[in-house]
Amino acid sequence: MNKDIILASKSETRIRLLTNAGIKFKAVSHGVDEDEIKLSMNNSAPEEVVVKLAEMKALKPSISNTDTFVIGSDQGLDLNGKLINKAKDREEAKDQLIKMSGSTHTLITATTVAQNNKVIWKYIDRSNMKMRNLNENQINNYLDSVDDKILNLVGVYAIEEQGLKLFNYVESDLFSIQGISMIQLCQFLWDNNLLFDSHVI
Repeated sequence: MNKDIILASKSETRIRLLTNAGIKFKAVSHGVDEDEIKLSMNNSAPEEVVVKLAEMKALKPSISNTDTFVIGSDQGLDLNGKLINKAKDREEAKDQLIKMSGSTHTLITATTVAQNNKVIWKYIDRSNMKMRNLNENQINNYLDSVDDKILNLVGVYAIEEQGLKLFNYVESDLFSIQGISMIQLCQFLWDNNLLFDSHVI
């Protein structure tokens, strides 16, 4: 049985989470045009878009990696039924934080596994996140205190870092909020005898 595992992501956070869990894997770029898929699903619900992207990220590398287990994951922020994309610059990041201030949004995390161009497992996490009532000075202070890499994150926050102070309530587990549902993924790997027997490609 092939027990090779690929993570279809170059996300530092996802790589760290799998590495810290002792999972042996190879990280590759997924090669999916996310903007094109989002544009084609412009009228779809946020969760449908997130799940589709996670599936495509796992499926594409699985075509050329026969029998390998390919993990794909995607996140999306649902604010009042609208999908909020990653901020393009600091000004857009500020606007997003102003809109989220004092309100609850849902952070959707879809984690999937594909093998031989077929999705064989998926898990969808919905985390309700209540942001504090932040004024403009507090938002500017936050943006001044974080690195520009925060723009690569949905919602302009890393919950495991300074993003934590933006919230007075979070629902679900911190792994999912960080970008991949590790508890559920580890259960899948356990069920398939991959958790302790996986090896580096």
